[in-house]
Amino acid sequence: MLEIADENTERLVRLVNNVLDLQRIEAGEVTMEKHACNATDLMVQATEAMQPMAQQHEVKFSTQPAPIQLWVDSDYIVQALTNLLSNAIKFSPEGGTVWLTVIKHHSEALFQVRDQGQGIPANKLESIFGRFHQVDSSDSRKKGGTGLGLAICRKIIEQHNGKIWAESALGQGSVFSFTLPVQD
Repeated sequence: MLEIADENTERLVRLVNNVLDLQRIEAGEVTMEKHACNATDLMVQATEAMQPMAQQHEVKFSTQPAPIQLWVDSDYIVQALTNLLSNAIKFSPEGGTVWLTVIKHHSEALFQVRDQGQGIPANKLESIFGRFHQVDSSDSRKKGGTGLGLAICRKIIEQHNGKIWAESALGQGSVFSFTLPVQD
């Protein structure tokens, strides 16, 4: 019972922190401290932070970095990447792979996180970026999510003048993509 109480307490703390983060961003109380960053460095930070979770779930990373210069708040971009990687890990099968790539596409960097999970129905691909929205409400109990991670990601990416979206096919996994302007 103590273990269950501890897990529920941790989940509640995550939920409160996520709600507070989202509220601060939406209220304009968060100032993005932008500076020159290399996309490769951001990817390394995010994958290193998520490596223990990946090992716990027996999921491996495959990364394709590129030395693209960005003008971003590195802490927030790493937070967005770790949120996306966390979801990909949670929804991938044991022994699966999560891919993290970045390429330069015109004047933008295109980041993608791809998993081998169950996929997302087409009619849910936009709504999953809403607050407290999950494809299956039982996922929050099974996977430990709060339903705020993607809403936070969207706000972070929008604050950087980027776009974020998801593509998926049931039974074939999902790809979460976002763009960021390349530093001139």
